[in-house]
Amino acid sequence: MKVGLVGLGVIGSRVGEKLADSGSLRLVYNRTQATAAAFGKAWGVGVSESIQELVRESDVVFTILSDDEAVSSFFGGISGVPIKGKTFIDMSTIGPSTSVAIASDIKRRAASMLDAPVVGSANMVERKEAVLMVGGGDADFERVKPLLSQIANVVLYIGPNGAGLSLKLVHNLVLASYVVSLGEAVNFGLNGGLDPKMIEHLLVSLSSIRSPNSALKVPKILGSDYVTQFSLKHMIKDLNIIEAEARKQRSVIPMGSLALQLYRLAEKRGLAEKDFSAVAELFRESAGQSQH
Repeated sequence: MKVGLVGLGVIGSRVGEKLADSGSLRLVYNRTQATAAAFGKAWGVGVSESIQELVRESDVVFTILSDDEAVSSFFGGISGVPIKGKTFIDMSTIGPSTSVAIASDIKRRAASMLDAPVVGSANMVERKEAVLMVGGGDADFERVKPLLSQIANVVLYIGPNGAGLSLKLVHNLVLASYVVSLGEAVNFGLNGGLDPKMIEHLLVSLSSIRSPNSALKVPKILGSDYVTQFSLKHMIKDLNIIEAEARKQRSVIPMGSLALQLYRLAEKRGLAEKDFSAVAELFRESAGQSQH
């Protein structure tokens, strides 16, 4: 089974490393050719000059791209390439409705597509601690599950096309509001004169609301360390998707809508490329403490 990968960004490069380390990856493509060339040299895999070439020469194609437009552009770009019998695994976080429409078109061309978004940071992908949530045909899932298991220890089949993405959006809806709340609470404690170490100890180790994300983000917020693990601009992108999907299904998401406005405000403050936990700087700005 010849495997190709399109997209070598923060998550894509880590996924590529896992597939290459397992001996499965054969070809990569990235819009910035220098990135693909460096990856190919480091991991001993071929580099395609075009997406069309990669698709022609692959049986399974992974895509990990930035947004709906990028994913739609990729599949539009291979409309003239014979794909009968091929499997596409899109790990991008995009709108479920976009993914379902693309999957339907792929099926009409006698191929198959799965959505398999990642829950977890780049560091978690490196350690195989991320979770893959998969939507699509169950037979297609079973056929490629061994490949997916090279990327993550936990691979879940959720349901038909779009289901994996829908569950990923559930996760990110909670995550977005949760990290805003962490930033708000940390700032509240600091303004009250509390020892930062005690705030961290409570939120990371003792509280009933502690989580892997509090362990990861509270120290970063306290230290104003916003080296990107998941960028603020990408959280805005995901919240925009959630808001659009909520309108379609008539869901009420007041906390998510408020969180989106705060992330947009942080973007206006020049924090778009930083880790999304940088939204906490809004609270420090209000107290004249911002360090970004």
